[in-house]
Amino acid sequence: MIVAFSNLAERIKLLGVYAQSLADLQQQEEETYADACDEFLDPIMSTLMSDPVVLPSSRVTVDRSTIARHLLSDQTDPFNRSPLTMDQIRPNTELKEKIQQWLAERKQQQKEQLE
Repeated sequence: MIVAFSNLAERIKLLGVYAQSLADLQQQEEETYADACDEFLDPIMSTLMSDPVVLPSSRVTVDRSTIARHLLSDQTDPFNRSPLTMDQIRPNTELKEKIQQWLAERKQQQKEQLE
C-alpha cells in the first residue's frame, strides 16, 4: 500500500511539473505574438488567428474555430445577426499566408536572438 501511494505521489508531482511547463510555453508564445497587428487577431477572442475565414454577410474575418464554437449555440453571424452556417464561410487564404509569413519571421528572429 505504501509503495502504491509513493508511486501515485510521484505521478502527481510529475503531472504538476508537466502542467507548469505547458503554462510556461503558453506564456512564451503569448509574449512572442503580443505585438501582432490587429489584422491578425480574431475580433471576438483577441487571439492570433490560425485559420482565418470571412463571414459572407458582414464580411468580417474571424478564426474558423471561433465561429465554429459560436455556431454551435447560435446559427447567426455575430456581427449582424443574419443566418449563418459553416458551409457559407470562406477561407481568407491571403490573410492566412500573411500570418504564416509573420510567424516564420518572428520564429527566425527569436532563433537569431538565442544564438
